[in-house]
Amino acid sequence: MHQWDPEGEAETFVLGRPSYQKDVSEMIMNLAHYHRQLRAQGLWKNAAQEAEPRNSPLQSGWLRSRPPLTSFSSTGTMSADPCDQHPQSTQQDGSLLGQPWFSENCDRHTVESALLRCQKDGAYTVRPSSGSRGSQPLTLAVLLHGRVFNIPIRRLDGGRHYALGREGRNHEERFSSVAAMVQHYMQHPLPLVDRHSGSCQLTCLLFPTKP
Repeated sequence: MHQWDPEGEAETFVLGRPSYQKDVSEMIMNLAHYHRQLRAQGLWKNAAQEAEPRNSPLQSGWLRSRPPLTSFSSTGTMSADPCDQHPQSTQQDGSLLGQPWFSENCDRHTVESALLRCQKDGAYTVRPSSGSRGSQPLTLAVLLHGRVFNIPIRRLDGGRHYALGREGRNHEERFSSVAAMVQHYMQHPLPLVDRHSGSCQLTCLLFPTKP
């Protein structure tokens, strides 16, 4: 029975053929002689320099100066730094920014608590709507006789106009901005209807309030 011995087989193959070993030796000697000639003529160093890669990312500093990657959200859309973002309502209507009656990033409970603490009829604020906003991104909250009325602010015509109250009314006031709407009801009475009793009460927007 023969045993397979890789090392022994290789040694037998090389040493068992003197002519093959001689050819390899002559080839090595010729390469060494050619190498010495190149060194003597100064060509080996030049050839080695030309073989080196040029303008690699590390040599050129490309990796160090490369701009940061744009971060993507889970939906695949580009996203900026969260500290630089404004809610959708402020992006749609720039008149909200800096207003003393705009309660940015406040929920319904926080706003209602602030109005009830104010204890003044006609106290009001505008806050982002709860839940899915869609065409009703904002809500006007008004205090009257110890109760808080929440009235949706609807965005019409892609944000070119705004209206107060729910859809379905035949006649409604349209405003070019939320600020124009607030300004109007500061000077004209706003009808507030109780859903349960159906009674209607009037008040102007008198006291801008923020939590």
